[in-house]
Amino acid sequence: LIDSRRTYLDDRTWCFWATPEPTPFQELATHRWPAWRLVGRDGRAVTRHSATHPYLHLPADRFYAAALARLERAANVELRLGERVLAVEERPGDVRVRTSAGTLEGARAYDAMGGAGPLNRGRPDGSVELRQRFLGLEVEVERPVFDPSTATLMDFRGTGGTPDALRFTYLLPFSPTRALVEDTSLGGPAVRAEQRRTAITRHLRDVWDAGAVEVQREERGALPMSTHAFPAVRGPRLTAVGAAAGALRPSSGYAFVRLQRHAQAVARAIATGAAPPARLGHRRHRSLDALFLRALQADPAGFDAHLLALADGVDAGTFARFMTDASSLRDEAAVVGAMTRPGFLRAMATGRAGGLAHWGVPQHATRAHPQTGV
Repeated sequence: LIDSRRTYLDDRTWCFWATPEPTPFQELATHRWPAWRLVGRDGRAVTRHSATHPYLHLPADRFYAAALARLERAANVELRLGERVLAVEERPGDVRVRTSAGTLEGARAYDAMGGAGPLNRGRPDGSVELRQRFLGLEVEVERPVFDPSTATLMDFRGTGGTPDALRFTYLLPFSPTRALVEDTSLGGPAVRAEQRRTAITRHLRDVWDAGAVEVQREERGALPMSTHAFPAVRGPRLTAVGAAAGALRPSSGYAFVRLQRHAQAVARAIATGAAPPARLGHRRHRSLDALFLRALQADPAGFDAHLLALADGVDAGTFARFMTDASSLRDEAAVVGAMTRPGFLRAMATGRAGGLAHWGVPQHATRAHPQTGV
């Protein structure tokens, strides 16, 4: 197991909805929110509650500690830290992996490097290529203003974005005075870190009247939102795992449950001698993701209306199952029905993601609105 990092720090946060099937590491979650909400620019909140699908928070340090402990107990695993993968070559009889410390040979290789690996460098673009960028601060504030029972997934107050980006605040309250607060944008150019820190401080002041703010930790990231079909199987001896195989949900960036499901599927294939799965997720989900991304690309700054309509138009279970790739055909029909607003319909009508009849949406729903011409 080759990793360029030398240490594992508390460098990120994984959040996901609890699923009915057991998910590895789910028991390590440090906080569970039975309710979550989206808040519009006018302050109107759409809140959903679910005892069976709480929203979970898993900090990186707990995950790394548990994973490293498992690796240390495995006699057949060698963890090589501080070693960079430079090139991967599949040959008729083996795979050669050239690293900063030499060359390794094996019967098979598994690429779990996400977009940073050599196999994804120079990949062709999808029909839609956007980035989800964020910077988060874990803060302790002066006044007890947060509700620890409710996570705020998107708050559009005071953000709104620009014509080429959708911007919002994401807030996970751990106590009345402690929270992780992220400034997030979908699409558009990169925003400087200092601008995001200022936006978070302004949000805590203007929206929450939180008083003095003490920053305890910072995290940041950039996630691909692409319609590119990441191939999970790269060759007879080369398989991509997790993000390298497209495990990040293109329309949302949620990945943890998909990562674990794919890792388990690849592990079962190795153990039984079966072929690893060639693609992640269902075709319906890929089609819906493509529709979401086209609508987002067409009108990023106005996409908040579609997201609020989605949260308002489906129940908590449907929303959680859809976000974790556990949705039924009925769930997906409800999602599409909740989002059939003019801008989203335009993306449906002009896109080529597969028939709308897959989700029970009548074809006439994509005709031009008589008043707007959309």
